[in-house]
Amino acid sequence: MNFIDTHCHLNIDPLLERTNEVIDAAAEQGIDKMVVVGIDLPTSEIAIRLAEDHPQIYAAAGIHPNDTSKAPENWEKEIVDMLSHPRVVAVGETGLDYYWDESPAEVQKIFFRDHLDLAMATGKPAIIHNREADRDIVQQILEHGNTSGVFHCWPSPWDIAKPLLDKGYHISFTGTVTFKKNEAVQDVAARMPLERLMLETDSPFLTPVPHRGKRPNEPKYIPHIAEKIAELRDITVEDIARQTTKNSITFFGLENLG
Repeated sequence: MNFIDTHCHLNIDPLLERTNEVIDAAAEQGIDKMVVVGIDLPTSEIAIRLAEDHPQIYAAAGIHPNDTSKAPENWEKEIVDMLSHPRVVAVGETGLDYYWDESPAEVQKIFFRDHLDLAMATGKPAIIHNREADRDIVQQILEHGNTSGVFHCWPSPWDIAKPLLDKGYHISFTGTVTFKKNEAVQDVAARMPLERLMLETDSPFLTPVPHRGKRPNEPKYIPHIAEKIAELRDITVEDIARQTTKNSITFFGLENLG
C-alpha cells in the first residue's frame, strides 16, 4: 500500500535536522510522497529547497494565520514568486485561528482572502487552517469564488463540513481522528464523500494513537490514521490507501511532477 502525507512540516525543527531519516522511515511504511507546508516566508523557502533536493517532497507556500501580523509588507510578492516554482503545488497554509491571540481576526481575514485570491489566480489549491473560527471560515469560503482547497487537520462537526464540501472543498484528517473522545471529527470522516478525503500527519504535531503523546510526530504514522478511518467507514485500509492516494495526486496535480 502507498500513502501520501498531504500536510507535514519537515521544514521546522526537530524534523528539519533529520530529513533523510524521516523520509526513509516514511518509505518503509509506504509513504512515498509528502507535501511540506510553509507557515511564513522562511519556512516556505525551506519547503521549496527540500522539494528541490528530494523527489518525494512537494512544497506549499503561504502565511499561517498566526504569523500574519509578523509578515513583511512585500509578503504577497514573495509568495507569488514562490508559487511559480514547479515543485510548489499549493497556496498555504492560510486560514483563521482564534485559539491563539497572536494576530487580530480582521488581519487574518484579509490575509485569508488574499491567499484565496492567489489560489484562483495561480490555479493552485489552498491549504486551509481552522481553529475555533468555524462561523467566519464558512462565511469567507461561501462569499469567495475559489472552489479548490483542502481543510487540513479537520476540527469541526458535520454541520460545518457540509457547506464546505458542497462548495467543492476537500477535508484532510490528522491523528486527532484517532483520539477516543473526538467523536465529531470521526463522524465527519465516516460520512463525507470518500473521493474528497485525504490523509496527513501535520507532523511534528498531533501524533496518532497508539503513539499519542510521543513527539515528534512523523509521516511514517499515516497508516494509523488510515486504519482508524477505515474502521469508521467499515472498509479496508487498502481501500483508504488507494482512494486517498488518488485524491491527493489529482488534487495537487502530481501526475506530471514525478
